[in-house]
Amino acid sequence: MENQEKILDHIKKNPGHTQSQITYRLDIPQSTIKYHLLQLTKENKIYSEKLFKTHYFPVGINNKIKIKSCIESNYNLKNIYENLISDMSLDEIATSCDISKSIASKRLQILESMGAIKKIKLEKKIKFCRK
Repeated sequence: MENQEKILDHIKKNPGHTQSQITYRLDIPQSTIKYHLLQLTKENKIYSEKLFKTHYFPVGINNKIKIKSCIESNYNLKNIYENLISDMSLDEIATSCDISKSIASKRLQILESMGAIKKIKLEKKIKFCRK
């Protein structure tokens, strides 16, 4: 199997992986991965989306699968999403996940931009909840 076919197959099986994750898992040089990702994008077989890093997806992927795969491939996103039980503030999330408020804030922005959570204002306080 050629490198490009391996990369495309990997992205179909593992949507949302970053270039470095693909490089590590396939044990193909980073420069080769980068070249083939560009070619696959030009051929409209995959697309990339910048969340906190650039993630690669097969064209036509279901949005729910895209969100799930991004959450599963990042420990902090997964940790926050799993601990987001009810309407919670940034402080509550950071404490329950044992991470800094800065990291929690950045990951919450990503989850919100993907459509996995929503931000609501309750009594002059901003809270987050799952959609």
